[in-house]
Amino acid sequence: MASERKHGLYAALRNPKLYETIQRLSGADRVRRDFAQHFVRAQPGDRVLDIGCGPADLLAHLPDVDYIGWEPNASYVAKARKTYRDRGTFHVGLFGPEQARSLAPVDIAVVSAVLHHIDDAQASELFVLLRQVLKPGGRAITVDNVFTERQNPIARLLISLDRGRHVRSPAGYEALARGAFAHVHGTVAAQAFPPYTYFFITAQ
Repeated sequence: MASERKHGLYAALRNPKLYETIQRLSGADRVRRDFAQHFVRAQPGDRVLDIGCGPADLLAHLPDVDYIGWEPNASYVAKARKTYRDRGTFHVGLFGPEQARSLAPVDIAVVSAVLHHIDDAQASELFVLLRQVLKPGGRAITVDNVFTERQNPIARLLISLDRGRHVRSPAGYEALARGAFAHVHGTVAAQAFPPYTYFFITAQ
């Protein structure tokens, strides 16, 4: 993620409290709840891997699952451990080949707001790792901001200001997933207020 902006507000957002304030103002908790209900669809007892979990806010919208979070920001992981305690296992660091080999297979692998922070080579490698850690019949679920045709201009502006410098088109995200998965389904969702556009992928 070396291409991220690292100064001013972008650096400040590494603070969990400020990050969560911005998330609330942007309606992210509503998006996260809908994401959990309509795309993740975890069942009690599922093993759920959440890569780039942040403070593990997704866990608040999941049933009683075996949750494994992976996050490079140690401050976010500390917040997750304080909030959720033994409801999950939270790891500090990047998720790479070594981590994938050490992990027991999972039912669902979630990658939330990560792909637009990494380049094509890194994203392609991540999808390969997701395929490796999934149980037979398991699902990889991703969500990121997206540039679309005839997009609300305010949404486009807000997305262009994101810390991540690899925001793609729907076709761009899908092409990355298809390098590792045979079945890929993408969904564009436009948020009315504040204007924003998300892209969801389910890959199997």
